[in-house]
Amino acid sequence: MRSFLLLLLTLTLTILSSCTEKPLPLENKEAVKLNIGYFSEQHFDDRYASLLALEYPNLEYTIVPTSDILRRKVTVSEWAESNDVDMIYLPSNQFQQAINNGLLQPLDNYIDRESFPLENMVPSVVDLTKQYGTGKLYGLPPTFYSSALVYNQQLFDQYGVNYPTEQMTWEDIIVLANRFPKGLSLPYPSPADWLIDIGQTENLHVYNEQTKTISLNTPSWAKVLELIEVPLKRGNIAFNDINKNSFISENYAMAVVNYEDVNSLEQQGSELKWKLVTMPVSPASPQSGHHVSLGGLWSIPSTSSQADAAWELIRFFMSDKVAEWEYRSVYGFSSLISYTSLGDRDRNFEAFYKLRPIEKNNVVPDPMYDLINESVEQILSGHKTVQEVLDEMPSELSQ
Repeated sequence: MRSFLLLLLTLTLTILSSCTEKPLPLENKEAVKLNIGYFSEQHFDDRYASLLALEYPNLEYTIVPTSDILRRKVTVSEWAESNDVDMIYLPSNQFQQAINNGLLQPLDNYIDRESFPLENMVPSVVDLTKQYGTGKLYGLPPTFYSSALVYNQQLFDQYGVNYPTEQMTWEDIIVLANRFPKGLSLPYPSPADWLIDIGQTENLHVYNEQTKTISLNTPSWAKVLELIEVPLKRGNIAFNDINKNSFISENYAMAVVNYEDVNSLEQQGSELKWKLVTMPVSPASPQSGHHVSLGGLWSIPSTSSQADAAWELIRFFMSDKVAEWEYRSVYGFSSLISYTSLGDRDRNFEAFYKLRPIEKNNVVPDPMYDLINESVEQILSGHKTVQEVLDEMPSELSQ
């Protein structure tokens, strides 16, 4: 009898709970209207319109273009003063500004309340998102971009060279590259870009934006310049033309690749045996890297009058259904671990997101970039030594 009463009580509570539970805003039969900040109406419809028509037929939305923010005609704050939206998609630099200006509400309460599965997301992507919000999540990124090092297994076997491993240094990679006639293909347009990237790996800055001074004339930078001098003179390191993948077309042993390059590799067939490892790291912080970047983040403005509906839509944009729809599209890797590479574990796609992310925030002005390129050219031509170039480096760009 007691068991029967307990069962009856449980069933009664379940029925009452189901009767009183509020349906999600977008599941109501009545139309829901949302104002959505996005690059343009066409871009939004190309990306989401078909999915939304199937998933939320009662949703009515108006796209408020954010193109003026992207073109830097207005700041995020100025745009927000004259545009009232319920949710907004922001690139990472505008996302940071919006947080700093108090324009966005944290999503942590929604995430906790609904047990949103953050564990299904790429950990480094979540980590980087929290860095923007000093520990809080003010947005969620459906996709991300990154770089990794790819190597040709057949060439390494042919030359009897051990394969690259995870978390090697740039010096390690250059030593490996020197074992091949065509050792390393880089996506950078010039040696200056490579030099800056190595410096960021080693946590070195070429320019102090606050003091407007050049910080290149140091022993650490001298070591980096000396590191790249020999392989560049030797000529077995290539800098890619934008329309050319030297790793495939010219049979280079290794290459730094990004999302688009991997798409090309996957589409070229099975003749080439290749595998990925992480980008080079600094010996001082071998667990960290600076190559993960976020394609954009969905956020809810502090002034949103439809925050619950906006959150529901953000959850959908972060779902398996959307990740599968966007797989290998132009928007980058999915932020969901299970969709970074469907069914291909042999390539080690984890290399793109294994390292703990460090945000890149070192701005290099164009005059500084030109100065570095000129300095590298002087070294490679033999007209000046590394130390001579550094000694003649001005202390300020105005000089």
